[in-house]
Amino acid sequence: MTAARGPEDPERIGGYRVLRRLGEGGMGRVYLGASPAGRAVAIKVVRPELAGDPGFRARFAAEVAAAQRVSGAFTSPVVEAEPDGAVPWLATAYVNGLSLKETVERYGPMPEPLLRTLGAGLGEALIAIHAAGLLHRDLKPANILLAKDGPRVIDFGISRAVDASADGPTRALTSEGQIIGSPGYMAPEQIRGGTLTASADVFAFGAVLAFAATGRPPFGRGALAAVIHRTLHEGPDLDGVPASLERLVAACLSGDPGERPPTELLPSLLAADPAAAGWLPGPLGEELRQREDTLLLDMRELARSRTRRRLLLGGAAAAGLAVVGGGTAAALATADGGAGRRPAPPKPLWRTTIGDLGDRGFAVEVLSRTVVPHDEGPVYRWHSLDTGRQLWSSRFSVAAFGPNLVYGVPDDGGRLIAVDESHRVRWTSDVTGGDDVPELQGPDNGVLVLTGQNHTVFGVDAATGTRLWAYEWPSPTSLCFLYGITNRTVVAIGNQGAKSLLVGLDTATGALRWSDPDGSLTFVPEGGGNLIFRNPSGVTLYALAADTGRTLWSVELPKAAAKPQDETQLSQNFVVAGGTVYTGGPTLYALDASTGRERWTYTPASPGGQERSLLVSGKYAYILDNPQLVALDARTGRRVWSVNTPAARTARLIAAGGMICTGVTGTGAGLYGWDAETGELVWNHPASASAPTKRWALTTRDRTLVAAHDKTLLAFRLS
Repeated sequence: MTAARGPEDPERIGGYRVLRRLGEGGMGRVYLGASPAGRAVAIKVVRPELAGDPGFRARFAAEVAAAQRVSGAFTSPVVEAEPDGAVPWLATAYVNGLSLKETVERYGPMPEPLLRTLGAGLGEALIAIHAAGLLHRDLKPANILLAKDGPRVIDFGISRAVDASADGPTRALTSEGQIIGSPGYMAPEQIRGGTLTASADVFAFGAVLAFAATGRPPFGRGALAAVIHRTLHEGPDLDGVPASLERLVAACLSGDPGERPPTELLPSLLAADPAAAGWLPGPLGEELRQREDTLLLDMRELARSRTRRRLLLGGAAAAGLAVVGGGTAAALATADGGAGRRPAPPKPLWRTTIGDLGDRGFAVEVLSRTVVPHDEGPVYRWHSLDTGRQLWSSRFSVAAFGPNLVYGVPDDGGRLIAVDESHRVRWTSDVTGGDDVPELQGPDNGVLVLTGQNHTVFGVDAATGTRLWAYEWPSPTSLCFLYGITNRTVVAIGNQGAKSLLVGLDTATGALRWSDPDGSLTFVPEGGGNLIFRNPSGVTLYALAADTGRTLWSVELPKAAAKPQDETQLSQNFVVAGGTVYTGGPTLYALDASTGRERWTYTPASPGGQERSLLVSGKYAYILDNPQLVALDARTGRRVWSVNTPAARTARLIAAGGMICTGVTGTGAGLYGWDAETGELVWNHPASASAPTKRWALTTRDRTLVAAHDKTLLAFRLS
């Protein structure tokens, strides 16, 4: 059962925002979290009493390192972990599905076609786990999630690394004397504490199939001693297993490990497509669809920040910057930024206090005469760019910014309006926001795009508010989301039951340019021109033409970077500049934008976590990656300079006044500027020590740097 985040639950874990609690187990609590880029993760936080045990910490760190090697279509990869933190935690890709245990208990045993699809997926998952040199050791119905595109094996937290190969004996990572596993699914040799090989997981595989086919464990229920006795001394109860599968299941459940089939043969022995579309029956498929709707609603507020990066950057984007990534980076280094004595802090043009904005997407926008700090609604406060004095405030459920107008839907509902810097309503459109939180993008080539009633997508003239067009989805749509606008094409997705329809719409007319009935997460980067990107597997990157939807090229990234934690990042980080696509996790790739050919790669000596800020400006690519800020030659990837950053989290990088600037929280909190050519620290403004600094937002306009942190707004004139 999920539960809302309570007062005892953290707001953030690492770089992830905690949305709600998913459950609680013996090791600790599990939360649904979101990265700044809108990627959902499941975060397991270790119990304090375990975190205080040095032996547990050592085992946990070793097991996390082993689990990070697993990468497969039917596993839930480890995205990031902090085993050495004050409170150890582990983040895995979130699977929005029901466990096999819940499914069978609520919907009954599975028919043969579903069993074959389930078994084929589980077999492929075990192949991936064993190929990484691991045994799962606790494969059971509760550790298998059913998603719309196939099963997923989760919970590698108690896996053990094996020696030279998957056929070798285990190298103990858990404490001596412990038996790890679940009675009824543990192989006899596992119960006895003997040497384990991959065949122990095959035994559990057979027990899982038997449970799915009959609705009961093959060695029965009841007292622990009785279940163990039946496993060791009696045969399994396979009554109800389809005749065509009984021989395979019985072989998997053999008491002799040598008689069990090898893992590599399991998918072919099931003879089914493990990712068959629509593989789940009506009621279960409908429940998964409803869960998708709930997750999409949870994530949309966060994803809106990612899809409007240009707006978040304000004047910086207009100056030719390309900024992507998680937006913050943990940094552990000297307090002076690695450049010796700090320079004298510059004096602000003005400083003012702003009210609490919330915690959705902290940003500051600069128009021609005003500054608007906000948290993506509902409160937008207008301040004078000259003095910082608050002039007025507005309330919008969603807003978009032009050079001197703000477009928004009032938070009490109603029609889309445009407000100028004198707080006058310039026009009121006849287009209203949708039933839930609407999406608003633009203006792009004079057009705003808004989602309205029944998830209809509208095009609105940004100058007059006139409705230009309306796109209605061809099938009932429970939710829709605007990924972005590029090359006069709106890229949107609609959730239609078990499918998600991805479309490209002409911004001028609303005409359907292309559609994809198997839509997946799509990225519309700033500066991408006609390029949009998809990265469904985390390993293969696809570049598509925005105006046609046609795949232009695809590239499989090298195995050195195809680790689970990188796979999540690959789908988040995109910069397109100077004919080059920059993307990646700990390894940064520079790819030819026309062909996908690799130009160069860069891997930090000590890659940081998920949170990274990447900026391409002029002839350099700048990476802020825990704990270093590095400048690379954008043409060759050659390292030009690097400096340590203060021990804190940071805001996105921006280029301003010949410097690379960011805001730092925690230890050394303040604004920092490094010379863009040399990396020398030339500018630092410490934050007030009266209260902790938790977040920053920065932008520039006409050589004025405007920054907001927590409840403070300030501006500086750059020389």
